[in-house]
Amino acid sequence: MNPAVEKLLQDIAQAKLRAEERRRQKEQQDNQPHGIIYKDDGTIELRLPPPPSKPDPDECCHSGCTPCILDTYKEQLEEYEHTVADFQKQYQRAIAGKSVNVPTRNDRLSCGILNPLEFRKVRIMHIDQPCMHSRLLVLEATALDFILAQGEHIHIRATLADGKRITRPFTPVMLEAEDGIVRPHLFIRLYNNELSASLKQLQAGDSVMLRGPIRTHVNLTQAFSNGLCVLVAGGSGIAPIFQALQFAHVNTSYKNKRIVTFHCARNEESLWLSHLIKRLQADMPQLVYHTFKSHINHLSENLLHQALANYNCENAQAIICGPGSFNEDVSCWLGNIGIRHVQLL
Repeated sequence: MNPAVEKLLQDIAQAKLRAEERRRQKEQQDNQPHGIIYKDDGTIELRLPPPPSKPDPDECCHSGCTPCILDTYKEQLEEYEHTVADFQKQYQRAIAGKSVNVPTRNDRLSCGILNPLEFRKVRIMHIDQPCMHSRLLVLEATALDFILAQGEHIHIRATLADGKRITRPFTPVMLEAEDGIVRPHLFIRLYNNELSASLKQLQAGDSVMLRGPIRTHVNLTQAFSNGLCVLVAGGSGIAPIFQALQFAHVNTSYKNKRIVTFHCARNEESLWLSHLIKRLQADMPQLVYHTFKSHINHLSENLLHQALANYNCENAQAIICGPGSFNEDVSCWLGNIGIRHVQLL
């Protein structure tokens, strides 16, 4: 074997061992009781919880999430410092012979199994592969466990072999699973990056680390308030766009609004949710649905202009969701057409 390759494999193996050791130590710390410990020999011990894990600089996805993972860490650190201060005061009271009350963690922000301030494990019940470059994760949870308002999403965090953590936003869609129960489905587009490589290895029975709900700055009421709303989705960006369509469908004020939706994907198999959008069309007479498959017809400024030629775009609103470069291109094209009010999901 090439010595350089052998050295690289050894380094990777060592990194995996270090990451596993950190995980094991954290698990041991989490399982230990914290606070004022009355030992069998009559002594009193102050056992503090471990501090929150500081996110890596590149864990922030720079998408304007509310709260940002860095803000969440700051809040967790402040909460930790308050908890430590409380424990220290109670420890002094305990050794002075006074009664103490050990505080418990405040879970008021919890929403089902989700919590916006901490990542929690959720088991994967089933995994489909709609096409070569995507995965569809069906989570072992119900719609009541994932109570998300329109425009909200969740964060998925993956821990790599070297201990590095990567966090990215995803939007679950509530669909009926094979067992007849409505469960959260996550459509994940696989790219040539570390997060995709990690997610690609997941199997049914594994768990993913999630937190949420995470608010966005998108205002759906504003988007549907004027005469024309243009929705443009690229790849897995169809999930939040579908969520916006559901919002319009159930809201009688917007059900008859003119909505033009553009759904861009690699091929026919990647057009996830297209059959459900076509069902919505039957109940939403003003909904127009265009699909573009990159191996046949790329979406372009010219095609956008042709599709919107018969509409008054002066006061139109648009929402775009897709990869960064896709969002930039489409925003520019819409601006050239005359649509100035653009929101990015």
